[in-house]
Amino acid sequence: MTKADELAARLKQTRHTGADQAIDSWPGQVYELFHRIEGWLKPLTEVGLDLRRNSTHVHESNSQGETFDYAIDQLLIEGNGHSVTFDPVARFTEDGEGRVEIHCNSNELALLRTVDEHGETHWWLQGVEHAAQQGGAVALTENCLLSVVQQGLEL
Repeated sequence: MTKADELAARLKQTRHTGADQAIDSWPGQVYELFHRIEGWLKPLTEVGLDLRRNSTHVHESNSQGETFDYAIDQLLIEGNGHSVTFDPVARFTEDGEGRVEIHCNSNELALLRTVDEHGETHWWLQGVEHAAQQGGAVALTENCLLSVVQQGLEL
């Protein structure tokens, strides 16, 4: 390795910013959420509810103007002739540490990720019209999620 190669490697390491680390960890955080949702829906999948993940690609910018392109999955829930899609649209948001939009015929909702002072992740359910203000959000629980699925699939 030449001296220029060594210096290039060091420069690359120092340029790996907090934003890069945030993007690198985002899919894992979303997949943890999806795994929890899949667990909550297990009794429904045993009687025919269809769950699958679809690959998608996100292009976004943070507040410093840095742009990021990355692959991430959506979670699709189908049943009763309807569907609910959990679409992770942004890691960088003004009101949290990530956003997963919930698309269904009956309502447009979102899950907002926040991180507390102890580094623990919390997910909040909110209507899209309340996206700029966390005040309209409620903590994501199993019953809360099941209500969203019930409404979205018209069960």
